[in-house]
Amino acid sequence: MDSITISSMGDDRFSKLPNSLIIHILSFLPTKDVVTTCLLSKRWKLIWYSVPTIFFSNNISHRLISVVEWKHNRKKFYNYVEKYLEHRKKGMYFIVDSVITSFNLNMKGTYQRSKTHILDKWLAFAVENKIKELYLSIGRAYNNGDNIESFYCLPKIIDNARFLTILELNAVRLDTTSHLFSFPSLKTLSLERIQQSNTSKDHDVVFKFLLGCPSLEKLRLHNYEFLCGDDKPPLQSLSLEVLELIDTENVNGLQVEAVNLESLILSGVSVCNINLSSCEKIRNLSVNDTSDVFQLSLNALISKIPQLENFTLNTWYAYDPYDDPLRISGQWLKSFNFKNCHFEPCNITIESAPKLEYFCYEGCLDLSISIEPSNSLSGKIVISKEDDGYDTTWYIDMMNFLLNLNCSWNTLTLHIKEYEALIWPKKLKRVCRSPLLNWKHLRVITNDSNPERISDLKNSLMWISPSLETLFIDNKQIF
Repeated sequence: MDSITISSMGDDRFSKLPNSLIIHILSFLPTKDVVTTCLLSKRWKLIWYSVPTIFFSNNISHRLISVVEWKHNRKKFYNYVEKYLEHRKKGMYFIVDSVITSFNLNMKGTYQRSKTHILDKWLAFAVENKIKELYLSIGRAYNNGDNIESFYCLPKIIDNARFLTILELNAVRLDTTSHLFSFPSLKTLSLERIQQSNTSKDHDVVFKFLLGCPSLEKLRLHNYEFLCGDDKPPLQSLSLEVLELIDTENVNGLQVEAVNLESLILSGVSVCNINLSSCEKIRNLSVNDTSDVFQLSLNALISKIPQLENFTLNTWYAYDPYDDPLRISGQWLKSFNFKNCHFEPCNITIESAPKLEYFCYEGCLDLSISIEPSNSLSGKIVISKEDDGYDTTWYIDMMNFLLNLNCSWNTLTLHIKEYEALIWPKKLKRVCRSPLLNWKHLRVITNDSNPERISDLKNSLMWISPSLETLFIDNKQIF
């Protein structure tokens, strides 16, 4: 919702809402839009002083605009933030409920090292107001028209933010020798593209944060590089429940000691280089990998997570169809979501998974999958197709694909591009037997809008699965 949308609702509707609800709605908007919106009504004139969230965003690139325009934009941004914070500080003397809980500063392409003292002052204002959420994304600086990568160094005033529950830092520099990294109430920490001022393994930012954040529940590392080599200290936390590693470098020998860890998310990280032997409570695993040793390392990883219940796998790795199948197993496994992003053949076996209830697949038809019988299995299949047109090969491949999935389905949702993908030609039906799939409840979702083909699609689906009890096509119940 923006200021234009709000104004179109009219004073007779939006203005009648209680102030608390209006403030809640405005808290989701960038601060500049909040101020603009509050100019629409005399009643709202002072409401922006009570919005608990402050969000400034000014992502610009001088490659897309002239240097003069870029400098003008940057100057306007600094001036606007300065004036806003001055007014907000004055308003705290006469606005009773002028409380600030969240401070978000997103200024990639705007930061100047010469303005460091100004950013320090902005953050001091946020810390003095006992903020609970801090989001900083600074990024690159451009000096005298030259592209010079520079990082804003967080001031020591941050150490006084003792009430923080969420801290997200993107493209900033941390002086690991001077900061205390002590945040007793912090629940969520996200570090992305962090520059560390000290290269000693004893001062790695992550390990120092974990020592000073006894309540941390979620840790996200994105484009983060561990300083130390194979002799890293363990990643220890008694409170950590969610760990997310995205394109994280130098993870060789990383040992995670988080006895209460329940969810692990890995993307672009070599899974075979992480020791999870102390994490026996992991229930949820999500892996996005391109590694050429992915198949072996993933099998080894799954075997070390005995309590795994929900597994999501996105892979860009081109499998050799002659390789051993990727084996997914688990006595407690309840759901498996698999996306094959490479449009290449893939061989998967789901075995020893007696509690499996849900299976989701997204990709092409070149999937060879074996699923052991499971009681009341539900699922979703999203068929990707790179080109148009459906020939005999397509329908034969589709039939073989569906036969591979011929387990005891409770409900199945099938996503296809258009009706034609599932309407077998009459001449093919004459020479091929029906696969006699044992589907009971089927939903077909398409991008098609040709009602004349619904009847043909219905007949075709009844041919491949005569036992169908209910059928929905694009949310319309057929029977």
